[in-house]
Amino acid sequence: MVFFCISILVPFLNAVSISLSSYAEVTQGNIGIWPRGFNVDGYRKLIANDLFLRSFLNTVFITAVNTVLVIFIALCAGFALAHKRMVGRRVVFYYYLVTMFFNGGLIPTFLIVNAVGITNTYWALILPSVCNVFYIIIFKNVIDQLPRDLLESAEIDGAGEFLTLLRIVLPLVLPMTAAFTVFSAVAYWNEWFNVLIYIRNEKLWTLQYHLRDILVDTISVNKIAQDAMIQGQERVHPENIKMAALMITVLPIVAVYPFVQKYFIHGQLVGAVKG
Repeated sequence: MVFFCISILVPFLNAVSISLSSYAEVTQGNIGIWPRGFNVDGYRKLIANDLFLRSFLNTVFITAVNTVLVIFIALCAGFALAHKRMVGRRVVFYYYLVTMFFNGGLIPTFLIVNAVGITNTYWALILPSVCNVFYIIIFKNVIDQLPRDLLESAEIDGAGEFLTLLRIVLPLVLPMTAAFTVFSAVAYWNEWFNVLIYIRNEKLWTLQYHLRDILVDTISVNKIAQDAMIQGQERVHPENIKMAALMITVLPIVAVYPFVQKYFIHGQLVGAVKG
């Protein structure tokens, strides 16, 4: 276990050190797990880069919107499917269930997205993944196990369906809702593949896709370094910029994880034990 932890920690510390080292030290390539010639020029250049800053804001926006929509739709659908008086709920349940095992695939999905005219828009990054069947089924199963007297008492008191969901059901499934919220937020924060498929406008890039562009495309990262020199700033090594971009991308998750770790554990245990 110690060896495994070291194999993960050492490359990460090396990336941090490169992002914080000077141009001369990075050029010599003698950086280990501690910065040499400490500087934060790579971070400054990225923050000053309009495209990188826009991709960061795009990721924040898409993560927030998608997470809210996915949890809201899954909770409402799960509540509806758990409702005993819903007509045809078993048919609808199996209709959802089939999509977990069979789907149209990438090409038909792309054709549909293109046909409705939402390519090169934020909608292409939101609508295709707004329905999570796994979350719906878990919410449905958990709500099914709630005491029916609670729901019936709310109905007797005059509460409608949505008020019952909001005031009675949601507090009871709040830990599971928090776990799924964390899972969704992490997944959408790391989103890049849909950008590759549906987006051609670089102003709509997400942070992860921009990171991929920086790490893979030498021209892109060199342009950021050259722009800094044209503006009369100090020279920045491309590796500085690459590692700084990597750190900015993973920093929010690393900073938040200690506070949401319990929800990750709870999410892993959801459905593991029954009885």
